[in-house]
Amino acid sequence: MVEDAESRTGDPAPGFVDGDAPTDLGAPAPEPGNTPPVPGAPTVDPHDPATWPGTARILRDRYLLEEPIASGGAAVVWRAFDTTLSRSVAIKLLHPHLASHPPTVERFKREAKAAAQLTHPNVVAIYDSGETADGLVFLVMEYVDGPSLREVLRERGKLDPGIAAALGEQVAAALGEAHARGLIHRDVKPANILLTDDGVAKVTDFGIAKALSGQQATLTAEGTVVGTAAYVAPEQLEAVDVDARTDVYALGIVLFECLVGRPAFEGDTPTATAAARLTRDLPPPRTLRADVPRPLDDIIVRATRRNRDQRYADGAAFAAALAPLVRARPSDITAMLVSDEFPAPGPSTAHDTGPVSVTSDDMGGARKLALAFGGGLVLALVALLAADALQEGGGGAATSGDVLSIAAASDFDPHGTGGREENPIAVPASYDGDPETRWTTERYNAPLAQLKAGVGIWFDLGVPQRVSNIELDLPTQGMAVAIYARDAAPGSDETEADWGQPWATFADLPAGTNTLTVPSTDAARFWLVWLTRLSEIDGGRHQGGIAEVRFVAP
Repeated sequence: MVEDAESRTGDPAPGFVDGDAPTDLGAPAPEPGNTPPVPGAPTVDPHDPATWPGTARILRDRYLLEEPIASGGAAVVWRAFDTTLSRSVAIKLLHPHLASHPPTVERFKREAKAAAQLTHPNVVAIYDSGETADGLVFLVMEYVDGPSLREVLRERGKLDPGIAAALGEQVAAALGEAHARGLIHRDVKPANILLTDDGVAKVTDFGIAKALSGQQATLTAEGTVVGTAAYVAPEQLEAVDVDARTDVYALGIVLFECLVGRPAFEGDTPTATAAARLTRDLPPPRTLRADVPRPLDDIIVRATRRNRDQRYADGAAFAAALAPLVRARPSDITAMLVSDEFPAPGPSTAHDTGPVSVTSDDMGGARKLALAFGGGLVLALVALLAADALQEGGGGAATSGDVLSIAAASDFDPHGTGGREENPIAVPASYDGDPETRWTTERYNAPLAQLKAGVGIWFDLGVPQRVSNIELDLPTQGMAVAIYARDAAPGSDETEADWGQPWATFADLPAGTNTLTVPSTDAARFWLVWLTRLSEIDGGRHQGGIAEVRFVAP
């Protein structure tokens, strides 16, 4: 449903304008639908258009108003039916008693002009706008028959990191389109992010968007803050011009809440909540939830820097940073949020490393099934089952002998550049019990030996275990693998040399299941599957991967 304010979670914050009439900082804000009337204005019920002069539940002899679905301090949103085009729409109606408040009317009209410029699959479309003979100002929008992110978070508490990344990429892309057109939202929050019935995230309420050029004078009264206390950027409190980086900050705060299950900043009052970000940095999500992958953690930390020069430049740059973490069509992943078949994620553990990931080049059976069924249901099931297996500490399903449980795993890229990580978000796919999902390396433009000694994954069996063989399912042929083992956890600065001599080496492995015999009878807790040669793929590039690994006891 369309929401134009936080009407489902409480009143607008004192001193903050949720796209509505200006409110002085520190002064009580009007309750939704109960703004003090202008002297001489008619007495009306904002939820019943039959009491509004001239409406009689029909707007311009075209839009049949059916039921109110959201309310804010300056407007009510109705589900309506467009009798001309025979479709459901959402109509935002400015409260009649505010019609004589020129700044509010001007802001409302500007919403139509600004938002109508945006044509993007992740933006709620604007169809029409106008004013009746009785002075009733309205905006006709796409009707989204699904929940807001605020409703989803209230029900689920927090989201799987992979879902949060997919959601963030869609919202960032929408904001990027707005930024490219010189518009900023200034009130990015969960209530303004809607989900369609097939999982597409859509941003709504560009009612307080402002031209980035700064040519237009602000329509916000002096001493007010446009935004919502929990999500405003520091610069919105410092009387400086806002720009695209303000939206980047707000989206980073939203993603933090999606991962942690609570707002980033909380104070005794909305003003205190907002002011907290002037002196305190956002805590990295990984410090509060261990299964947040480090790349996603780094992205959110960068997006929410107090110094906006250190953030992503705009929504497009933010979306580009998130894209490598989303290994399927984003809406296929977020579709699970609107499916009754998917429960909220369970409590995270200190050993979790992230959600399942599927390569974008070859989605395998899960993606093919998902597309065949017209949505993300099957793909979401794959992700959910993988997450369940990870939470329980289990490895892949047994195929022969006693398959040992895997307590934790991590990518191992000691010779890499930058963050020295290799697709950590996809590591659980290597032992989720589903060979159609996989962990993959980066794509290299030269053979691995010309670039570095190797790359791989280490696995923690929880306690020292004897292993007779390792069943390794490989998605492509021609890789070479070395197996290392030891009892001590690998340090952050260690390389494969610190593991000692490899227990076994294997070359030119075929695609499919490979049974690798481990000659030593010693027990070890930590096992490193080290790729020393990758497969040559299209275009002369090189990439490796692990679809499934199983450690089999003697």
